[in-house]
Amino acid sequence: GSESAKQIDIMKRLSFVDGFALDRTLIPPESDVTDDDCVRGNVKRESENNMLQLNSWEDYYKLRGIPMESPIALLMTFPLTIYYAIQKYGAVPATVAKMLQRPMRVHVVGVEKELNFLDMFKEISFLLPDD
Repeated sequence: GSESAKQIDIMKRLSFVDGFALDRTLIPPESDVTDDDCVRGNVKRESENNMLQLNSWEDYYKLRGIPMESPIALLMTFPLTIYYAIQKYGAVPATVAKMLQRPMRVHVVGVEKELNFLDMFKEISFLLPDD
């Protein structure tokens, strides 16, 4: 692994809010996306799998009520890339997971540095549909 990855203390984890190290008004809420959020952000769900149709950072910012001057996109690139992959290519794995009543697992390789941001990956679960 890299030198910076070796410096990570996996026993010390920051909370969702503390991990961002930004004012609360500049980060997404630590909660699931609601129908009201979708209306406010003008974001629709896909009819076949109920996934949010996020097409841009602007869509994401509006959906989560984040001001456009927030630098959150720099921190959320990794989690939202995984969300996009699930949205784009995860229909079959998600369906199988539901049928087997098991959680869908995503294996990510080579993410030593991203462990610093582990709690930020909770955002994926906030964006995914409950069903």
